[in-house]
Amino acid sequence: MKKLIIIFILIIIGLILSWYFDIWHKSDESINELIGQNYDYACKIYFRSEPDSFYEVNINHKLNEFDGGILNKKSVLTDSIVRVFTWNFCAFKKTIWVGKTKRMKNEIVDAIRY
Repeated sequence: MKKLIIIFILIIIGLILSWYFDIWHKSDESINELIGQNYDYACKIYFRSEPDSFYEVNINHKLNEFDGGILNKKSVLTDSIVRVFTWNFCAFKKTIWVGKTKRMKNEIVDAIRY
């Protein structure tokens, strides 16, 4: 009986740790369903909240490594200013890069979960 209780407790601890550290997701998993959507969609439908942080980058200036991936999307952008929004969750973050394109003013051109 004592062994059964110990096994049960270890299983519960393992489940809690896997939930907390979210081990079933890759550390840099993309959230591709947001790419091509409007910023308003991200706030109102997908995240259902305002972002926790925000800043702007100019793609014509030197970018840090984190923002450098946006250069792959430079061809769809019609403006050099890209706004970066981040939502913080318990064990991960989600960031989107929003810019002006031919399709819309506030299009999500890149998104990542990390």
